[in-house]
Amino acid sequence: MSPYKEKTSVIRVPNSLKTEVLVYLEEYKKTIARGSERLPSVPQASPNPPALTRPIYSGKISAGQSRFPSPAQDYEQKFLDLNERYVSNPPATFFFEVKGVSMEGAGIFDGDTVIVDRAAKFKSSSIVVAEVDGEWMVKRLYKRGDVVKLLSEHPDHAPIVFSEGQELIIFGVVTYVIHQPK
Repeated sequence: MSPYKEKTSVIRVPNSLKTEVLVYLEEYKKTIARGSERLPSVPQASPNPPALTRPIYSGKISAGQSRFPSPAQDYEQKFLDLNERYVSNPPATFFFEVKGVSMEGAGIFDGDTVIVDRAAKFKSSSIVVAEVDGEWMVKRLYKRGDVVKLLSEHPDHAPIVFSEGQELIIFGVVTYVIHQPK
């Protein structure tokens, strides 16, 4: 019997909405505890975040052979919106700070920030943010037939191989990495 003194039902929620539903239910419990009959609002990510534009020099910079840019390029100025460039789906985009060295081989270092899209389709070889038995991590997904593993990109870190009863939740796909200056 539930605390509501009636039978309960099991409902299924898409994984992409699980967090939002749990937040809503937690707020609902608080509302009931206060004796209010007004339903809580569901907190959500902004579907249209404000533009974050920064000046971008219109010329290319050389990372190889030297080349002298045109002096006229000094007077051309464009603007880059970081949301437009790096966030394709604002309500499904999240940022995580990386701690540890297990993904160095993939170019993800301790202190970096990963941009994660929950709506992106993951596949074997995708770098994902996952929850394994309550622990959050960034790893490379390996899936072949019934075999599922999370792979590190560092020789000192063994793959995570799943056994019966372990829970794996793929939160989203890493789309970009912002490196912490050294």
